Amino acid sequence: MNSTKYPKLLTNEHPSNEAFLSGNIFSKHDPKTVRDRTVPEYFDWRQYGKVSPVKNQYQCGACWAFSAIANIESQIRIHLMKNYTLSEQFLIDCIKNNKGCGADSLIKTFAAIVTDFGGVLLDSDYFPYEAKPNMCRWQPNFNTKLIPVIGFKRVFPNENVMIQYILQYGPLSAAINSKSMESYKGDIDEPTGETCSPKHLNHAVLIVGYSAYVSKTSGKVTPYWIIKNSWGTEWGDNGYYYLVRGRNACGIANDVSFAFVQ
Repeated sequence: MNSTKYPKLLTNEHPSNEAFLSGNIFSKHDPKTVRDRTVPEYFDWRQYGKVSPVKNQYQCGACWAFSAIANIESQIRIHLMKNYTLSEQFLIDCIKNNKGCGADSLIKTFAAIVTDFGGVLLDSDYFPYEAKPNMCRWQPNFNTKLIPVIGFKRVFPNENVMIQYILQYGPLSAAINSKSMESYKGDIDEPTGETCSPKHLNHAVLIVGYSAYVSKTSGKVTPYWIIKNSWGTEWGDNGYYYLVRGRNACGIANDVSFAFVQ
């Protein structure tokens, strides 16, 4: 299902991105610094090495763990300048009363990470991913120190606000209706509310940027999100999904959040 039709960007060169990065984007945590500046037409955290590789959750439905871990991995790359691979299996096994390989809430996941643990484990400090829940094999008094996660924030459900937060903080975890993703093969997906209800959120992903496609024939501009999935690199465009932006397609703006690291 690999796509060879990567969506063409609004422009081929984006000097506004470099200008934006050279300013205050890496400084701590005031969205006002974004609102008061010109927002670039295009931004992709992958271009700056701030997105970890695509993983595969296989038959286990723990997308909530993969989205949360991907978010924290990016936050660490952006704000601490370290490239860590973190453990989804730790969350699947150790969060109390979680759903294991079933659907669960992103906010609940971030809350457990912050309040119950205070952080997450490196993948190398826990057991390898098993694609199924197991007993928790981590003991806080005896095992390796956690990578600190000190807070989390829910983002107001508005796609313009989401752009501001992507620029200021980094990639965002988001719940989504995966109905249209099930048949996705590349290009920009433009599902309707009838084919992909914004109310039925059953999957979790990571939004790593945004752009727009300009038709050479009609001049029509189609804005879209750049989304990292957790179904392996054989799915979509090397594991990525391009979803139309600006109409809350598949509920992409309904449940969005991110973590703070230290």
